[in-house]
Amino acid sequence: MQNSAFDLYEGAKTRDIRYHIYDPLWTRYDLSLIDMNFTNWVTIKYLNDTGDNFHQDINQLPNNRGGLYMFSIHCPIIPGRTEFPVYIGRAQLTNNQNLRKRCKEYFTTYAKEDERPKITKMIRYWGKELYLSFMELDENDKIVDFEKKLINTLLFPFNDQIPDAKIRQAVKAF
Repeated sequence: MQNSAFDLYEGAKTRDIRYHIYDPLWTRYDLSLIDMNFTNWVTIKYLNDTGDNFHQDINQLPNNRGGLYMFSIHCPIIPGRTEFPVYIGRAQLTNNQNLRKRCKEYFTTYAKEDERPKITKMIRYWGKELYLSFMELDENDKIVDFEKKLINTLLFPFNDQIPDAKIRQAVKAF
């Protein structure tokens, strides 16, 4: 618990997340080639209750498939309404990569401070509340294409790279 208003503000300020909600981006790309209905995704708890290791649900991630995955922070106050998506990514199926391996890398590799600061922030501040949703897909070219379109459309706060140059330039300008 925080001791003062200053401590409370300092803690909240370090956890500031900005969303860009702009409806013209929602229709910029045709995403009708795949049913993005969230009922097609599987959601698991990513880390354990102390946030220092994987939750046992991590074994539900397939190690023989590719697909899309999304990290979200789940607040227990209003379940189903206080879930905040923060990052979208892809895992292509290759000899060296799959959904399970790729998603585990965020904790085992990228959570280090010198690797990817936004991922470090995501895991350090919200590890105990972090969930992972994934959708299995078969075609690597579609996996890459859908990820790019989703990043450009939704501008998740922890995705560093915005693929579309015009959108990237606009976000950096403001």
